[in-house]
Amino acid sequence: MADVIDADLKAMLDAAAAATAAPSIRDLPVAEARAAYRERYLMRGIRAPDAAVTMDELVIGLPGRDIAARLYRPAVTTTTTAAVDAPLPLLIYFHGGGFVVGDAAAYDAQSRYLAVATGALVLTPDYRLAPEHPFPAAVDDACDIFDHVAATAAALGADPARIAVGGDSAGGCLALVVSLTTRDAARSRPAAPRPSLCLSLYPVTDFSSYRGGTGYPSMAAFGKGFFLDADTMDWFIEHYLPQADDAGDPRASPILWPDLTDLPPTILVTAGHDPLRDMGNAFALRMMAAGCVVDHVRLPSMIHNFPGYAGLSTGAARAFADVAARLAARI
Repeated sequence: MADVIDADLKAMLDAAAAATAAPSIRDLPVAEARAAYRERYLMRGIRAPDAAVTMDELVIGLPGRDIAARLYRPAVTTTTTAAVDAPLPLLIYFHGGGFVVGDAAAYDAQSRYLAVATGALVLTPDYRLAPEHPFPAAVDDACDIFDHVAATAAALGADPARIAVGGDSAGGCLALVVSLTTRDAARSRPAAPRPSLCLSLYPVTDFSSYRGGTGYPSMAAFGKGFFLDADTMDWFIEHYLPQADDAGDPRASPILWPDLTDLPPTILVTAGHDPLRDMGNAFALRMMAAGCVVDHVRLPSMIHNFPGYAGLSTGAARAFADVAARLAARI
């Protein structure tokens, strides 16, 4: 029997199908698409918790460019000096948006939520986006940001032994690629820093079969009418990978990485009604076959980007709370 979609999400999908006023982000100029994505994510997404969280705006200086970022710190719940001074785990969270839209501002409530739920620092960077900065700019930023944070952990109040990477969709891809590139770097330089944990929500793992939605059954099954349409996915890839051959680069399509052994413990989340479901499932299975520790969380009633609708769907809110609890138990 087919998985049943969450009732609140189904109502949203039905309402969107009946509406004609709101344009898809692919129908807008890129700057307007980014503003619309931010507005919609904040309006419909997971609600920020009432607990106190401080947020600092940072500039991460990388070779040849500066990256803006937001650092979220949960309130200390004890008055002991030792607890106040103790370094915290840190999650570097790469936002979603097809490598074209999305930013730290759109993910403000979600970042606050994760900081409270995990008791960890959450760093949300504004990595460079296409079409101004096509592949591999986002990958280069993600890897360099991790190295920078690992080298400056003490100044951030973070424990250098507990720096996790995470992200959703495009950001979930980046988190996986950081795990892979740092693993490879450590093989030649054993002292090279590596993530202690990876969180990857409904990641895109295979651009080589992306165009047209023909590579995986879920692409055909859910490529229309589930918010992340095949036409929108093609719009993303046209901006992010203008050189078609780049889709075969493992840094763009990490499922093509020949060796998936010795990766950090990974929480990999897939949604039952998501075009990217099957490529995420395939990556999780490859990691398990390679002997990695994988918590593969299958959410049959969810759609792609369900945290972005968790302000309107109690089922999506519960699903994200479960993911956050799994992260808290491991970070």
